[in-house]
Amino acid sequence: MTNSNSSLLFLLKKHNFQPYIQRFLQLPIVNITIGIIIILSVILTIVELSIPEKSPYLLICNTFSKIFTILFVIELSFRFIVAPNKKVYFKEYWLDILAILPLLRVFRSIRALRLLRLLRILRLSRFFNRYASTFPYILQRGIKEYLIVVGLLLLTIMFGSVAILVFEGSSNPNLTSLEEGFWFSVYSLFAGEPIPASPSSLGGKIVGVFVMFMNVTIFAMFTGTVSAFMVDKIRREDDIVDWESFNNHTIICGWNRKAEIIVREYKAAGKNEGIPIIVIAEFDDEPNFIAPDLKSRIQFLKDDFTKVTALEKAGISRAETCIILCDKTHSRSDQDADARTILAALTAEKLNPNVYTCAELLNREYGSHLDMGHVNDYIVSQEQSGFLLAQAALNRGLMGVFSELLTYERGNQFYRITITAEWVGKTFLDLFIHIKQTHNAILIAVSQPQGKFKINPDRYIFQEKDNLIVISTREIKL
Repeated sequence: MTNSNSSLLFLLKKHNFQPYIQRFLQLPIVNITIGIIIILSVILTIVELSIPEKSPYLLICNTFSKIFTILFVIELSFRFIVAPNKKVYFKEYWLDILAILPLLRVFRSIRALRLLRLLRILRLSRFFNRYASTFPYILQRGIKEYLIVVGLLLLTIMFGSVAILVFEGSSNPNLTSLEEGFWFSVYSLFAGEPIPASPSSLGGKIVGVFVMFMNVTIFAMFTGTVSAFMVDKIRREDDIVDWESFNNHTIICGWNRKAEIIVREYKAAGKNEGIPIIVIAEFDDEPNFIAPDLKSRIQFLKDDFTKVTALEKAGISRAETCIILCDKTHSRSDQDADARTILAALTAEKLNPNVYTCAELLNREYGSHLDMGHVNDYIVSQEQSGFLLAQAALNRGLMGVFSELLTYERGNQFYRITITAEWVGKTFLDLFIHIKQTHNAILIAVSQPQGKFKINPDRYIFQEKDNLIVISTREIKL
């Protein structure tokens, strides 16, 4: 950079204008203006290299080219100032830095180096990718690939058209104008051989080989992109779902190993037969199942489960149960994962106060947020695992009991049943004996309407709306 630019950098750093510069560079109008200047700069470079060196218009083109390049120097300097990581900055903008080299006096005499300005065309793909969220979903998924293919195609044709004219314009009668250079690039790119005439100079031959090499590269990328597009389109057509048809269903927010266990338990318990479980999670492809037969019980919705639109699309207003799992994808910290869980749980309760919401936390300290939001239940997964390990160490062999009681796939399980009117006013012991004698089940606790539990109470008189917690091999009715 020049001395004036170095002084500018020093002044801006001294007065800490970085936040203002960063906000300025993020303005849409600034990015659009830069994109327009890039297009004008590329067009001007093509015109400048295609006209004779003695042309009176060459000085005008050179002047505007210098103005555009100075603007890019200022812009890149600003980006360098606000860049938190200089290595990342040079990795992202090294092509743009190469494109401003013709401004330096040592490179001005080499006309062919002006071709470096054409590299700016690749930067347009970055601007389009930045605003890809406004495109349809199918384009969002492959926007980078599409832009890379189009960018390489345009760059190859423009570079070949101008470069072949620079090296062959004075010696090859078949390549004396920009139009002939353009058709040379197009024919050579698609035919894979120099057409209509082979270059005679070393520089021209290198340009011809480059264009033919890009033929193979772009064709391979184009074929792969179109194939991926068609496969994705066909797969998405197969996955068209009538989300409005789901009712009294279960929604699982997030996906990890626990989600598959939950689905397996639902299947073993025979709950919601014929009603798929909707899983809201962010992933590119559907996950692999340890038990492939469970896939038919799940309908995936690829979205962020903290968004209101995603929960509404999954039918949270009609759902019976909503389970929010800890989401640590994308290298999220424990605090971020719990924050997403709390946000999703509170949103689900707000959208449907009648849905039974159960959330997974990593830190019990955040449980108070769920209590204030009237979330029905939550577990602290790491804490629960610690309790089980402690019980296994203190009471040897106890894990076998827990393993049977916590799964519906074998033996005895926990069941929740509603008390009938005939048992209201009677004691816990009376019903304990009746259930054991009649159903070979064990009454262990009472769930009260306020959400409190009485586990193995000494003396308890049943009231209306009490629920019973029993251990049994099957679901029973009083």
